[in-house]
Amino acid sequence: MKKNENNIKFHHSGETCPAFLALGLIANKWSVKILYALSHAGEKPLRFGEIQKLLGNITQRELSKHLREFERSGLVTRKAYPEVPPRVEYKLTRLGYSLKEPVDALSNWSQTYGAEVLKNRGLYEEKKS
Repeated sequence: MKKNENNIKFHHSGETCPAFLALGLIANKWSVKILYALSHAGEKPLRFGEIQKLLGNITQRELSKHLREFERSGLVTRKAYPEVPPRVEYKLTRLGYSLKEPVDALSNWSQTYGAEVLKNRGLYEEKKS
């Protein structure tokens, strides 16, 4: 167990820390939105284009990057069909679906407190000026 200068005990450090791992998966602009879209599709797999439409202004490159990482981490399955044009579908795995509750909680929190956070940011910037 590691201690820092404030005598706070850490059971893990760096990449072995479970919280570090979890935040690395979801702590960015698009991850929570992608997981939210997939988790609310239920058992229905979503095509790449469907996910992109649900998210609005995400680039193809950015969506591909996140879906690849989710697949690599076992959160998403990817199924490609040998068709022309190509059809690829994505669906949450059991592990990925286990994030539904925390993702929904984050979404609910942001809907409840988002306006307050934006107001506080504005007040902070006014004080700095």
